[in-house]
Amino acid sequence: MHVPERRRFGQRFGLIGLLLALAACRPAPLLRSATIQPDLLTPDGDGRNEVVAIRYALGRNAIVSIYFVGSDGTPRYFRREQPRPRGEYEVLFNGVVENQLLPDGHYTWVVEARDGSETAQITGTLTVSGSHPQALRITGFSISPPEFTPNRDGLSDRATINVCINRPAQILVYLEGPDGVRYPVPRKEVQLRKPGEEGCHIFDYDAGVDRGQEPPPDGTYTVYAVAEDALGLRDVVTGTLTIREGGVPRAEILNGRVEFRSDISAGTGDYIPVNLGGFLYFTLTVHNYGAVPIRTSGPPSGTCYELDQTFNAPRPGRPEGWAEESGAWRVGIDFDTSLRNYPFRWAVGRPEDLEVRIIDGRPYYYLPAGRTAIVTGCIRITYVPPRNPLYFWAGLIHEDVEIAPLNNRVDPHRVLIEGP
Repeated sequence: MHVPERRRFGQRFGLIGLLLALAACRPAPLLRSATIQPDLLTPDGDGRNEVVAIRYALGRNAIVSIYFVGSDGTPRYFRREQPRPRGEYEVLFNGVVENQLLPDGHYTWVVEARDGSETAQITGTLTVSGSHPQALRITGFSISPPEFTPNRDGLSDRATINVCINRPAQILVYLEGPDGVRYPVPRKEVQLRKPGEEGCHIFDYDAGVDRGQEPPPDGTYTVYAVAEDALGLRDVVTGTLTIREGGVPRAEILNGRVEFRSDISAGTGDYIPVNLGGFLYFTLTVHNYGAVPIRTSGPPSGTCYELDQTFNAPRPGRPEGWAEESGAWRVGIDFDTSLRNYPFRWAVGRPEDLEVRIIDGRPYYYLPAGRTAIVTGCIRITYVPPRNPLYFWAGLIHEDVEIAPLNNRVDPHRVLIEGP
């Protein structure tokens, strides 16, 4: 009597085991679940319902697409053909698809998973209300000049990039070279419009030279202007900018030596004697040890001054004198009791030392990189200063920029003025 029962028991056990084995072999559902909550999206900037949460679960590895279909039947993809391993996912959606904000309306959302020949979908509805009707656009873009020479010579040292946007967004401007390296362009700090405001913004680019940094290598670069708003909408425009002769200018008075002498002495003692009405002469050498030429301007080497003159005072043949020029380098001589900084100035070389360039019809003079130049001049002692004896010294001046580092008050010599 007990044998048949055991057999029946054994038969039932075998059937259950078979069903469990078959269940174990059956693949998990490709797309187990998908939801979007809430079902209302209002991307109007008021802080409410600005995003919705998309959640879905995959039972197997799959290729996933998420898209929205409006009344026109066109699918607008938020995710397209993205590989995902099995598991649970959540992503926030702010209404931006394919760099555009979904217009107001009712949409069918679709989460789709594909694995080989099998495709699974779960759908639902989403209402969009308060969507910004205006697409983000860069409405103005210019680069001036298209070629510049960032070397602090005062000529085409900077490039100005103007970017205009039709609504509030952050703007990023950068250069990109053929090697893919990017160089950021700073926004000009002094302007009425605040960062991110609608309208036009100015970006001022000196290639880093004003901060003592080496600029990008010479060449032609692609300039990118990228605008992106709080929703992630973007617009991008490009242009080109060429850098030529870029570099930080570097020059010095060679060996920090200046030879002073007068009509009556070479200055070998404790001081150099010079008669009232006589001349104090100097000779020095300027060395351009940088990678770019340095621009200079007159008066020419060999020019003589009177002690009460300055370089910008009227002179024979040049009634307007010589003005300071932004970016120009000059040798200067100064002395105790002088009323201005380096009143006597000269070009950083003789004509034979300098290279002449015609720019916009005007000659400009440069000391080429790696070259040295001799500078001479003299000062006629026309009066006795309140301090006597007194010191005279030299300097190398980068006008409107600085007195060149290590080239201020170079090699002071004590001078005694003799006479009534």
